[in-house]
Amino acid sequence: MESVKVMDSESVPLTDGLNRVLAGDVVACMDLPPFSHATVDGFAVLHEDVEQASRERGVPLRVVGTICAGSVARKTVRRGLAVRIMTGAPLPPGADAVVKEEDTSPRKKTTPLIHVEKPVAAMENVASTGEDVRRGEVVLEKGTALRPENIGILASLGLQQVVVFRQPEIALLSTGDELVGLREDLGGGRIFASSFYVLLAKIRESDCIPMALGIVGDDGASIEKRIRSGLAANAIITIGGTRRGDSDWVRDVYGKMEIHSQIDGVAMSPGGSFAFGLLKGKPIFSLPGSPTASVVAFEELVRPSLLKMRGISGGQSLARPTVKMSLGGRTRGKRGLRKYVLARIVVKDGRFTAIPINRARRGAVTPMVQANGIVVLPEGESEVHAGEEVLVRLVDLNL
Repeated sequence: MESVKVMDSESVPLTDGLNRVLAGDVVACMDLPPFSHATVDGFAVLHEDVEQASRERGVPLRVVGTICAGSVARKTVRRGLAVRIMTGAPLPPGADAVVKEEDTSPRKKTTPLIHVEKPVAAMENVASTGEDVRRGEVVLEKGTALRPENIGILASLGLQQVVVFRQPEIALLSTGDELVGLREDLGGGRIFASSFYVLLAKIRESDCIPMALGIVGDDGASIEKRIRSGLAANAIITIGGTRRGDSDWVRDVYGKMEIHSQIDGVAMSPGGSFAFGLLKGKPIFSLPGSPTASVVAFEELVRPSLLKMRGISGGQSLARPTVKMSLGGRTRGKRGLRKYVLARIVVKDGRFTAIPINRARRGAVTPMVQANGIVVLPEGESEVHAGEEVLVRLVDLNL
């Protein structure tokens, strides 16, 4: 995380701002609401006029005009007078409250006289100038990822452009003699490179721009050439070749390319054969080739780094939301390692339960489809039984 740099900023149209991250505080240039207005349909009045109003003894007031939303008040409310007002319309001069229409009689719009049958307090049924946001107030802080609701408040301030951090471009390369792309034919013991396409989608889901470097065999020269082509991106992710063996290239290529290696293995399972280094100052993440291992390593080690690059505030958690819930079946940990178990989160008896998917063998792809969470078992946790409380990462909030 210390090696990952935040992107530069740019100005984009507000309509293109969804999920982008603010590069600075947004300060209100005006009050919200900009004027006091009615929050109900009714009559603008002086609250002192109707202090004694009741159903039995209605207070008579003469209606001297009507004001609709988007109009300007032309009448001043004085003692004994009222102005019919619609929701959102500016409060006319002199008025300090609004009586709901249903608290008056008669209710015919053509009647110049109404009887108020319920008292109102000062500024009742009125939204006051600046009660939501005051001019000069910080409405959104630097590092905030813009949700639709955030865009709404910026639109309320009249902002047409918003200054955000640039989206990182992330190069992705998959390696392995046994792997082919979707447009290639299977044969000779080959399989489709599913992890490559999963991680392309993960990069997009992280609101980054993927640069597909494709799929190459276990040939050091070809891999090196492809990695160098990825230097046009802001970071590089490789898949495969991280386990120690004759066909594993990561350490050789790291050495030949003078990639400054900072991590060579992590005490976690799966995903432990993760490697990380810097190539000309740019992060390069090397993930294991197993689908489950690559996804777990991405979620735990890569995704938080991408969020930091996007400019997400350090005050916010860069990991997926983690909650405690009941385990829906038995699972095992690994001594000395932090164990990650794919799980299906379900609602059972009104509570969340994480059902472990213990069939996540090397190369299996169906557990990823079934899982919407990851159970995190701390180091030293040997076995956990059904009903025990565990920590679970919420990978997919659309349960």
